[in-house]
Amino acid sequence: FEISQGYLTLAETLRSLGKYKDAEKYFNLSEEHALKSGLRKNITLSRVYNNMGVLYFENSQYPQAEQAWLKSEKISGNFRYLPINNLARLYLNWGKFKEAEEYMQKADKLAHGRGATKTISAPYYYFNKATYEQLKGDYAAAEKDYDKAIEGIQKLVAKTHLYYTIVLSGKADLYVSQSRFEDAEKAIRTILDTRKKHMGEENPQTAQAMVLLANVLADQGKYAEARQYAARAIEVNNIIFEGKENLFVANARHSLGNIKRQEGRYEEAAQLLREALSMEESVLGTDHLSVARTKRDLARVYLDQNNYPEAEKLLLASASITEAHTGPDHPERARSQRDLGNLYLREGLYDKAEGYFLQALTLARGALGENNQVTADSARDLGELYSKKENYEKAVQYLTTAQNIDKAVFGENAPQVAADLMALATAYDALGQGGRATPLIEQAQQIKQKLDGGAVVTKPELQIPVAFTPLANQPIQNKWALAIGISNFKDQSINLKFAAKDATDFSNFLVEKGNFKKDHVKLLTDEKATRQNIIDNLGDKWLGKLAHKNDLIVVYVSSHGSRSQEDAGGVNFLVAHDTDKNSLLATGIPMQWLTKMIKEQVKSDRVVLILDVCHSGAAAQGGKALHRIIGMDPSQMKIGSGQMVLCSSRAEQVSWESKKYENSVFTRRLIEALQVEKEKTTLLQAYKRLKVLVESEVLRDRSNLQTPVLWNKDWQGADPVISVETAAPVSSSSSSTSTN
Repeated sequence: FEISQGYLTLAETLRSLGKYKDAEKYFNLSEEHALKSGLRKNITLSRVYNNMGVLYFENSQYPQAEQAWLKSEKISGNFRYLPINNLARLYLNWGKFKEAEEYMQKADKLAHGRGATKTISAPYYYFNKATYEQLKGDYAAAEKDYDKAIEGIQKLVAKTHLYYTIVLSGKADLYVSQSRFEDAEKAIRTILDTRKKHMGEENPQTAQAMVLLANVLADQGKYAEARQYAARAIEVNNIIFEGKENLFVANARHSLGNIKRQEGRYEEAAQLLREALSMEESVLGTDHLSVARTKRDLARVYLDQNNYPEAEKLLLASASITEAHTGPDHPERARSQRDLGNLYLREGLYDKAEGYFLQALTLARGALGENNQVTADSARDLGELYSKKENYEKAVQYLTTAQNIDKAVFGENAPQVAADLMALATAYDALGQGGRATPLIEQAQQIKQKLDGGAVVTKPELQIPVAFTPLANQPIQNKWALAIGISNFKDQSINLKFAAKDATDFSNFLVEKGNFKKDHVKLLTDEKATRQNIIDNLGDKWLGKLAHKNDLIVVYVSSHGSRSQEDAGGVNFLVAHDTDKNSLLATGIPMQWLTKMIKEQVKSDRVVLILDVCHSGAAAQGGKALHRIIGMDPSQMKIGSGQMVLCSSRAEQVSWESKKYENSVFTRRLIEALQVEKEKTTLLQAYKRLKVLVESEVLRDRSNLQTPVLWNKDWQGADPVISVETAAPVSSSSSSTSTN
């Protein structure tokens, strides 16, 4: 009996250190000696099975965890609340909601039974209940139950206890689900400080808290600090495990890889994720849920690079593993199908996308019911797909389903419903049923007018004038593009989230889909986008030296913009990497001067300036809002002859980052809109599609208005086609030679 207890203590220590194979060996030895003692129903044997279950659960070995906890339940007596709650938690994570509900009912009875206040029975029950509510999308109820769990655990153990940090990490995850990143950061910093103080820094649980903090910092665009915590987690785990392969290092590498991806550093991201994947496959085998998740995230890197074959291979493998190792209600199942559907949608393989979107909708309905946002999103995916296939009857069917769910969830006058009405109106209009489309548009306008800034949405003077002179059209000889995006500033207090990635993705689109020669596109991100370097590359260092009269020029900017500076004649400023926010006049780039400089320096009659420029002054909690320049209006920008300006939103509005993908809504949807007619898409066609896409997504996800603006002056030629083939393409070196 004493030998069994000794092995059990050793096994628990090894498990807490992440040495799972050794821990499993000693758990088995402890079980063997406990059984030999003849006491088949004793607390030691119960603990053996319970802690073996924890080991298997932490490794996502759900069938083995289930067997261990079922054995523990049978012999635990007064301690049955522990395996019962463990089983409820297991089934929730496994995606077996029916079984989870059964065990949560058992846990509820124990939590409110005699003597329950002296155990963790009630806090554990409320923790699982909150997790279930979070999975179902009932965030308000989940937060209340997490608070009950925290209150209960604090009455039993100190805030220094591991149990307290586990419950708090659940609440932090809830905050992330709601994009409440500042709240999540605060909770995770508490977890990290607690574990550092009472477990030491060189402990796997402490390192895991560093990874959690790195992730939530990246969610806010605090990349420099996020990288530091992820790198420190790798360093700590390498010390603990003496450089040997282990899951804690793999997890930290995975985190750092995702951070690099969010910054648009795709090669570094892919390398880190490949290293994490190799380590996980070595430790866990190739058929494991952790492997599936890493393959999915690596696929997203390839998808960002438009490497569809590699992305497809990884997403199919990830979906196969997920299906084999999760229950029917697991949210990853529907997510896997949607990921594949979106891959094929981006490739233009609509028939293949259709099957995956239909399966995602079936899974969402089965697991979460009809009136759930995941179900609505899946129906909406199908509506958008059928619109692309020009099967507008089916588009109307699924868009109506999404609208009905939104009405049930949000109410008939919700912004989400306005977005649905706009989408339905577009589908009816395409069917030639304008009589059905018009009242839907009017209903949507009525809802939009009640939102902030909505009073002006229908004023005719805000319909931006766009005029072309096709008779003056001349063939485009060459195309040049300068893409500028700054996420990491010299002043780290003003860092942005996806600006550098947006610029990277837009420049990749121009080369891979827009028929721009690779050496005709220059990308300036972060420390390369200094004030002087931007000015030089717009001028005689690059564009001013290479571009000619009949060339098409595209300048894309994603960064901060200042408020209108009254002491500088009402000028707005573009913030470069090295701009001092307290000295904008001396260190910023005057926005109104930007178009004038381009006109003077770049000798072309066709310049398209794209501004996804933001203001950080009143960012919504969560850091996902890109706030554009207050008072910014294309009519005040002194647009030069032959220039066209596309802004991400109107002056009184906010430009938002997406909740669904790692880009601003404007830039991702712009890339999509520029392909509506494949390589023949004109800028005006793209703008009309872009306007609907951006307005709809922001209404739905942010309950706000964002309307892109297009403006031009004396454009020399027809409506430009960004992806047009050039008449006389030359390399940048030969063009440079011809101008010297």
